[in-house]
Amino acid sequence: MDTTEQSEESNTASVPTMPDENQNDFLSSEPNNEGVLNSNKPYKVLARKYRPQNFDDLMGQGVMVQTLKNAFKIDRIAHAYMLTGVRGIGKTTTARLLARALNYKTESINAPNIEMLEIGDHCNEIMESRHIDVIEMDAASRTGIADIREIIDSINYSPSSARYKIYIIDEIHMLSKAAFNGLLKTLEEPPSHVKFIFATTEVQKVPLTILSRCQRFDLRRFDNELVKSLLLKVCAKEDVTIDDAVIGLISRASGGSARDSLSLLDQAIALSEDNKILSEDIIRKMLGLSDQGRIIDLFEYISSGNVEEALKEIKDQVDIGVDPSNLIEVLGDLVHELTRHKVTQQSDDNLSLGPENINRIKKIVEYETVKSLSRYWQMILKAAEEIKNFSKPLSALEMAVIRMCYISDLPTPDETIKKFEGKDISLTEKKTPKFQPSSSISMISGSSEKEEPEENLIQEVAFKKDLNKKDPENFHDIIELARKNKNIRLLYQLENNISLVSFEKERIEINILNGEESIASDLSKKLFEWTENKWVVLVSSSEGNKTINQEKEDSDLLIRDAIEKHPIFLATVEEFKDASIKVIEKIPKLSIVNNDNSKEE
Repeated sequence: MDTTEQSEESNTASVPTMPDENQNDFLSSEPNNEGVLNSNKPYKVLARKYRPQNFDDLMGQGVMVQTLKNAFKIDRIAHAYMLTGVRGIGKTTTARLLARALNYKTESINAPNIEMLEIGDHCNEIMESRHIDVIEMDAASRTGIADIREIIDSINYSPSSARYKIYIIDEIHMLSKAAFNGLLKTLEEPPSHVKFIFATTEVQKVPLTILSRCQRFDLRRFDNELVKSLLLKVCAKEDVTIDDAVIGLISRASGGSARDSLSLLDQAIALSEDNKILSEDIIRKMLGLSDQGRIIDLFEYISSGNVEEALKEIKDQVDIGVDPSNLIEVLGDLVHELTRHKVTQQSDDNLSLGPENINRIKKIVEYETVKSLSRYWQMILKAAEEIKNFSKPLSALEMAVIRMCYISDLPTPDETIKKFEGKDISLTEKKTPKFQPSSSISMISGSSEKEEPEENLIQEVAFKKDLNKKDPENFHDIIELARKNKNIRLLYQLENNISLVSFEKERIEINILNGEESIASDLSKKLFEWTENKWVVLVSSSEGNKTINQEKEDSDLLIRDAIEKHPIFLATVEEFKDASIKVIEKIPKLSIVNNDNSKEE
């Protein structure tokens, strides 16, 4: 037996131990690797490398940071926080910073502190998600009541080394209903040494019973200026040259997410190889975007009905790598920008178009109308869904563009109705004949609309403007104004719930029989909008006239009484014993059907 043990020991001693490549040999001295690239050190992406290390580094969240600073200063620290917002704006990072601030401790500071000027005893471990008293849980993978029960069972134990035991639950909206219910009581009255920090992108899915127990912060989405500031700082540290046009493209593609913008920048730097210069062409190729000038060309073909050139332009752009869904999205951005320029007369370059393309947009705006742009917008929204859901995106895109080409010169529904009724449509907004690009083949040739002389059109529009702004002379005129402007809610209140006490020019006194007193303020605002004169509407408790509906009912009674005394009605009742008056209606004059026989008679 002893011999066997001795032999086993000798064999063990002769065989060297296999080194573990994944474990650091902290006993040996570090080798001198000056000038040698450490290939074992993994690359850290920009979104992680430039993650905020303190609250001063958080960009665009000034309201939240100021609230937390004041709360820490006056010792009004909540026991639970809810961080909401879109992806990649710093919810998890803020949760870790908050956990670090709650457990902040240095040689000179031993209290919760939002201004962390130096690294504390627990800071590194918390920021690296390896602190024993800061427990992070991903609710997307741990959704059940059993996971929440683990928290409930461990919550009564004091923290091991830190000041507070902190539970960070990410994507909390993914928890099950039972898990939420299990968390309620603990979340409402947790021990003094416990803090909860929740993060979610879909706060509407979190039960109100959970939200009411938390202090909520909505993290702000990054706008173009914030994204530009962030990218410029990172590019300066990475020694990368970037243009403003590139920043605009990345900003729009990131959707207001700081993480997405840094990920796109990381990808663009890798694509640019060793030049460290990011050009607009590189970003467009990487994102599968089309050139803005060619998008304007496409819109011109669509607007002029040139379907052949429009389809050719689409094919050329898809052949060079532009995705159909991106193409329809960029076309929608252009229509939105054209509409903004049309209604606001602003010339901001929101799409990074450049001076030449901005001038082209200004020319297009002169010929397009808001109605036509709105129709294009609705068709683009519908086309985006079709392209997304159809198995052949290019075919769906081509069909959408063909529809837009053919509908470019069609009259609007209201113009069609007015033409059918024989009314003059010169006051409505007409589409001015557009520019015709070179080699344009119009699919809709020869518009049948006759142009009115410009002076007559201006006079008629002015006449209609004066007619709309004519001051009401009595309460019935006000009701007609509400009916004319299609304000159904106010019209119902005026006819059924308002009793007129007195009426003067720009001053009305009413008695509200049923409904809220806000009716008076709503009426005053609408009268100012319709007449451009300030009207004072007072609410009185005095008894006023009958409502319009009551007057109508009284009038119907008088008419009914007169009908019942009429010889024809008496003869009808005598002939038909069960005859009675059910409804009294006034037959409107027909505006479409003309009775030629009546004219001859």
